Amino acid sequence: MQAIKPEGYQLPADPRDVLHQARETGRVLEAVVSRVTYLEAGPVWEVTFTGLDGARGLVPRSEMDVPDPLVNRFVGQVVRVKVKGVDRDTGLAACSRREAVADAAERLLASVKEGQVLECLVRAVLPASEGKPPRLVVDAGGGYLVEIPRRDAQVSESVPLSAQYRPGQPVRATVKRVDPQTGTLELSVKAANPDPWAGCPEYKRGDIVAGRVAAVARNKAGSRFVFVEAEGSPGVIGIAPVPLRGTLRRGDRVSCAVASFSRENRKLHLRIRGVLA
Repeated sequence: MQAIKPEGYQLPADPRDVLHQARETGRVLEAVVSRVTYLEAGPVWEVTFTGLDGARGLVPRSEMDVPDPLVNRFVGQVVRVKVKGVDRDTGLAACSRREAVADAAERLLASVKEGQVLECLVRAVLPASEGKPPRLVVDAGGGYLVEIPRRDAQVSESVPLSAQYRPGQPVRATVKRVDPQTGTLELSVKAANPDPWAGCPEYKRGDIVAGRVAAVARNKAGSRFVFVEAEGSPGVIGIAPVPLRGTLRRGDRVSCAVASFSRENRKLHLRIRGVLA
């Protein structure tokens, strides 16, 4: 055995030791949902832990604390979990997101006030279902999910929420109502942000503007069209026919000609001229 080690020499901690210690202390760990697998008891998240190479965990459906439509959408996203047990042979950890979120929710609901602006993270956009309108799902802090109805989330009335928001996007939201006793937290993105149409340029027919593709969609008649967010005017989203040539994807930067513009009606009609680098 080497008698004298180099200055600063330190072996990385054994991931199993870290997991065991987290279980003993109740420490919350960050993990990434790497995949969803289905067992007899239902879906299970397989997670990898941030900073713990080779360490893996499982989160059963009962410990996810997310609505059914979001189970698969969390793949690739970061979650916070508590370690409930570690298999000595495989090192596989049994985890609970539900307990980690419950702790965070208690602190969050006790600290926020009506009118306060929170920094949130978009988790998903859910379509209309079961009598509910389309709504935005955000993480208000520590994994605590809040559904924001379209009326409080929309930036443009003529553009679907799915084109206005993307998972992982940071957004600011104003607290409309909070009740720690019932666990109620109502948020509004619209109230926390200025109207983007009020401050955008006065576009004229024939103007050439740059933008990014927010979504490619179809109308009820089956015609395809493109939603484009105007560059330099975040939240101002125009609509354009799909070009006859080429393929567009969300995030593509494009050059467009203005066909018509109405600030009052929040409408911007464009024609895509080409894809920019």
